[in-house]
Amino acid sequence: MDRKGRTAMKVILVMGILSFVGLWSISALMKRALTPDEAQLVKVTESHSPFDMGRAWADLGRVTAFGPRPAGSEGLERLRGYLRNELAAAGFTVREQAFDAETPAGMKRMVNLVAVSEGDRDGVIVLSNHYDTKHFADFDFVGANDGGSTTAWMLEMARTLGPARRGCTVWLVWLDGEEAWEKWGPGDSLYGSRAFVRHLRETGELAGIGALVNLDMIGDAYLGIHRDPDAPRWLLNAVWGTALRQGYGRHFLDAAKRVQDDHLPFHDAGVPALELIDFSYGGSFAAHQRNWHTAADTLDKVRAESLKAVGDVLYHALPAIEAGMGRRDTETAR
Repeated sequence: MDRKGRTAMKVILVMGILSFVGLWSISALMKRALTPDEAQLVKVTESHSPFDMGRAWADLGRVTAFGPRPAGSEGLERLRGYLRNELAAAGFTVREQAFDAETPAGMKRMVNLVAVSEGDRDGVIVLSNHYDTKHFADFDFVGANDGGSTTAWMLEMARTLGPARRGCTVWLVWLDGEEAWEKWGPGDSLYGSRAFVRHLRETGELAGIGALVNLDMIGDAYLGIHRDPDAPRWLLNAVWGTALRQGYGRHFLDAAKRVQDDHLPFHDAGVPALELIDFSYGGSFAAHQRNWHTAADTLDKVRAESLKAVGDVLYHALPAIEAGMGRRDTETAR
């Protein structure tokens, strides 16, 4: 074989290898898009905090039993009553911020709820979530994960922390009206968080908040929380480092994903804010399309162990967050 022949054979061989690698890569990507990674299925072998996943799971069952819970609905009012009663039984006095919001569906009465775990040091950490569900006219959306999981999680975290604690004060906040009524946009979404930030600015309390962690859709059985690229690096590291030490590192991913959620009004107001969301509901792209904002968002897609994992991590991350509050650096996690 002459030089030209050998060169041609090398080219053919290289092209064949590249084609094989390309097909293998496409196949791997397709598998990840269609099939959840079993390693993301949360398993709890030991408890790392007083957070009671059995009690949180029971709460989630009661939350979903109230049915659809859009802002201004009877279902959401029944849920509010349940939260008030449970928080009172745990020793909390519930602070309420009621407001009227103009939506594409007309004026809606909305209510933010706040339970305060009073600390013995200066500074406030806010743990927030939305407790409303998206309105759908053609089916009953119970939002076991989206709207339900964090509502139950926050209630159990309140019990775990108690109405008084060592360290700085923690506000546990249930925000109303996160969901859009028609099309998501600046004027049709985040009603509760926008109103709450306005209220805190008026009362002068906004300046006292040292950090906010907003939680959404954390009940996914195949838990995978992406990094928030706009969060301060110190705040993200406080949570991700704790997850690694507690044995939950594989559920707090290295990959970043930017999501519009209730942390944004706080971020825009200058509060160090971190979003914790699993926006791959079901562990794959295909499952997410089936589960998110559909009638399939039901209890069989979520897992008590996922609530426990996030509870363990945040419980132990609070001292690290407190230690980082007041830092001047604004380097983000990008």
